[in-house]
Amino acid sequence: MNFKIIISLSLIITLSLLSGCMGSKSSNRSDFTEHALDISLSKDGQQVLISHSKGFVDLHRLDFKKNKKLASWAHQDTDAAGIIASDFSLDKEFIVTTEQKTIARYSQTANKVVNFWSLNDIKDVVMSPKGDFALVASAEKKPPTANIAEGYLNYRIVYFHLPYGGIKYAFYHDDVITTIALSDDGRYAISGSDDYKARLWDLESGELKYTWKHKSKVVRVQLSPDGRYAMTNNAGGDIKIYKTKNGKLYRKLKLPRASVSAAAFSPKAKYLATGLSREELIVWHLKSGKIMNKWRPARRYFWQSSLARITSLAFPSKRTVISITSRGIAQKWKVGK
Repeated sequence: MNFKIIISLSLIITLSLLSGCMGSKSSNRSDFTEHALDISLSKDGQQVLISHSKGFVDLHRLDFKKNKKLASWAHQDTDAAGIIASDFSLDKEFIVTTEQKTIARYSQTANKVVNFWSLNDIKDVVMSPKGDFALVASAEKKPPTANIAEGYLNYRIVYFHLPYGGIKYAFYHDDVITTIALSDDGRYAISGSDDYKARLWDLESGELKYTWKHKSKVVRVQLSPDGRYAMTNNAGGDIKIYKTKNGKLYRKLKLPRASVSAAAFSPKAKYLATGLSREELIVWHLKSGKIMNKWRPARRYFWQSSLARITSLAFPSKRTVISITSRGIAQKWKVGK
């Protein structure tokens, strides 16, 4: 190979390693491990939770200048352990982490796990604003019947009281529940399932408010902080925004054959940020339905394939959104032109 070509390729690789970014225009960036099982942001984007194998988690402060590890803990030290979902209370005092069969509540003030419980077949978890409840997507076996000796599964979400381990509400679907969310005002819960349905639940009464049918499996749901809007996305389908007051479709956001991997509303629901499974971040203006910004998150190396899905999003302010990808790269983006 020509010596000049070798030098040119070396320079390209070096620059790519230094920048770790292709086409990204974020104002700040921080890199964490790219081998995490689960990564989640606090709702204000100030902290990030990194879940490792054997059930260990690391809590970091995210400031894009000098990240600091704040704490580490574990569910249980076994090879089979692994955190699959986590979430923060609104004030970050409490953090909930789940494995497939266990759920723990960590207190930042006490610097330890203060509650530890067992549940069946956990799929997802979100924490109530005050950190006293967790909405948990799980499953339970029905008692055996004359026709089915071992019973069969109920697909449910439970509104679980973390300090005492009691279930306040149980809500059901006809198939696996894959995505759940809570409003920051603590009034509503929403769930999405492989049964092609999204359901809105009233946490004051425990009743089902609305069921929204889709053409395929529901892969992502979200609620605005004030509970006025519900977002759903089914596999390969458009994003739909509903009004929780009357259950009517408010807006359909055209998404060309991609699924939403993470979503967050801005504080007053002016914007909706959606991270896609195909390595893309889109911010929508909710009232007009128009795209405000579209970005491609950074990569560590230029030869890495795409499809580094965005795992978590947060709005620290009404015009700033923070994203973090499955490769552990956090970025801050300015919303608007």
